[in-house]
Amino acid sequence: MREKYVLEKQTNYLIKGIAFFWFLTKIGSYKTWITERVYPVIPPISSLENIPAFVHQFLFGASLSLLLVVVCIKPNRWLLAVLFLLEVMSCSLDTVRWQPWEYMYLCFLLLVILNFYKRENILILGHLFLVSVYIFSGLHKFSRSFLSMVWLNMFLRDFLGLSMDFILKYKLFFVGLLIPFFEVLLALLLLVSKSKRVISYLLIGMHVSILIFIGPFGLKYNSIVWLWNFAMIFILGIIYSKPMEGLNKKTIATNALFLVLWFVLPVFSFWGSWYQYFSFNLYSGKGYQMNICISQNVKELKPYFEAEPNNFCKGSRYINLQEWAFKEIKSAPIPEIEIQRKIAVYLKKKYQKKSIQIILYNREENKMIKL
Repeated sequence: MREKYVLEKQTNYLIKGIAFFWFLTKIGSYKTWITERVYPVIPPISSLENIPAFVHQFLFGASLSLLLVVVCIKPNRWLLAVLFLLEVMSCSLDTVRWQPWEYMYLCFLLLVILNFYKRENILILGHLFLVSVYIFSGLHKFSRSFLSMVWLNMFLRDFLGLSMDFILKYKLFFVGLLIPFFEVLLALLLLVSKSKRVISYLLIGMHVSILIFIGPFGLKYNSIVWLWNFAMIFILGIIYSKPMEGLNKKTIATNALFLVLWFVLPVFSFWGSWYQYFSFNLYSGKGYQMNICISQNVKELKPYFEAEPNNFCKGSRYINLQEWAFKEIKSAPIPEIEIQRKIAVYLKKKYQKKSIQIILYNREENKMIKL
């Protein structure tokens, strides 16, 4: 009886903690969830383009209210189900809302709803989900793009302030591959090791390092991700605070769809057949960057112009879509070409086709696409 009470208390802390960080993240990225912004609202299907602004606002406000209720009262299964429905409805109105942290919270919420009266399953599935996150996050970083954009430019040069001469002299470029290697290694150890709590401490240390790197005392980059790292530290601390029971066939059989979602479908992301953010392709530097060349003076876009010219726009002012998104809505743009094409159509329609040119560039493949 006491064991059941401890398990319920542990999972209640998990649910409330996730709701708390989810609430803070949505507040911090509030423009992602409303339409009063310059950044394009791009629904997944055209029939949802003309949904009134108040619907977006209502879903945002209702979701925040329910998250606060979850934090303050004992978790209720039906309340969580309504919250899940509201979030899915909101995300269906704008593709940029399908952020990796939103996907993670939705996965946790769904596994809690489906296993509300089987609390041991919540911890086991939460454990497997974390394994998936770290495995695929690490695998996606085994790329030259990660080494060039993240390791070399962001870490070695911007964060540590090292010169290229120093980097080349001590052959530091390929040392960056140790990061994805250890991330995948820790994920596999988390899966098979009996000392899961020890492994969780190492992963917590990794998140602390990330916060030092991109946080307010580092590069001050992508502030919403700071909250996500705090959330990951909390989740790791809760899930591995007690020894975990081993997997059993019944748990696997009744939750097989989760395993397909977390371990099978992400494999297809390496060939572009599954969404990158649903496979935790994070800070890998892979994919296309969108550059928006603007020949006319558009007042509402001025705050998002890049200071330095680039080779693509031939002297015209330009906007990098990722930097625009970070500045205005505090969320990263979705790195899928079909969504980038929809954004290009929207921008050309709104700002006159002749005054805007859209160029996608893939650094890893050295490939350029004009939209």
